[in-house]
Amino acid sequence: MIPIHMTAFKKLSLSFQFIVLLIGLACIAAVASYLVGSSVYVSETRNQARTVADMVDNFGQWATRYRGVWVKDDPRDPKLEVGSFLERELSTASGANDSTTAPNAAAFHRKNPALVQRELSDITIASPARAKFRMTSDRYMNPNNAPSDFDKVAMNAIRESGASEYSEVRGGQLLYARRLVADKGCMRCHGTPAAAPAAVTALYPGPQGYGYEEGKLAGVISVAIPLEFSLADFVQRFDNQVWLALAAMGVGVAGLLVFIRQQVIVPVRRVREFALAAANAEPGARVDQVDFIEGEHASRNEIHELNTAVKAMHTSIDYLYRRLNKR
Repeated sequence: MIPIHMTAFKKLSLSFQFIVLLIGLACIAAVASYLVGSSVYVSETRNQARTVADMVDNFGQWATRYRGVWVKDDPRDPKLEVGSFLERELSTASGANDSTTAPNAAAFHRKNPALVQRELSDITIASPARAKFRMTSDRYMNPNNAPSDFDKVAMNAIRESGASEYSEVRGGQLLYARRLVADKGCMRCHGTPAAAPAAVTALYPGPQGYGYEEGKLAGVISVAIPLEFSLADFVQRFDNQVWLALAAMGVGVAGLLVFIRQQVIVPVRRVREFALAAANAEPGARVDQVDFIEGEHASRNEIHELNTAVKAMHTSIDYLYRRLNKR
């Protein structure tokens, strides 16, 4: 059974029905375009997170190659803070290493790769940069590196699936995690407390932060980038080519409406006028005052065939009426 609202819609003019149909299709296309644009935006943001993770990972590998980074303090600048370090060496102005303290002696402090990456993460988090990252593990030493709920989910998912990355959208952010595999460089500090440098065990006596296994998951590079996609942002991404394409589509839709009107609606109205004129005419009278074009028999156009059928029906009825009158 056809719903009442559908029956009422079918009673409307064909022009109005076509316009409503086109508006509906346009709305569906707009929503689909927005959803596709949102998906592309999330994909682009995920690629940005991958790039951030690549840079952090490459920087860590570079630092690992030299077993860390040495930083130099300046005795003349008391505000300079070296921060955490594993080793410390003094060097005089002459360049000779000296374990004694002197006013002109500068100290060099070695930071291991993980420490360098964490300090870089601290700078990034404190900066206005959109992309934030942190190094985390479920076997962390520094409490500041404790994993978040997402990091825990990501590490479990990576362990179970064997994938190299995991991402999801949560709280208006694209959260991305890149797998970190323990290598020989990691085992120097994170193998066992007995094998770790004295400076490490002095800061982190354990057992938290140790027990890494070479070749297995040690932690993740966790990246967070806010998602700022809205309808206004979607429209702002339109360039001149998009606007030209939309204008071309608008012209095409207008042309389609004109075509439907001229090739469907107007001919149907002519057939209707012809049928009404024939119904109201006197028996045997010719109906030629209506602007009606009879279709050709060879035409495959359904409107032409309808014209021909209506004309033939009128001719047949007129013929039968004449024969009845002769009797």
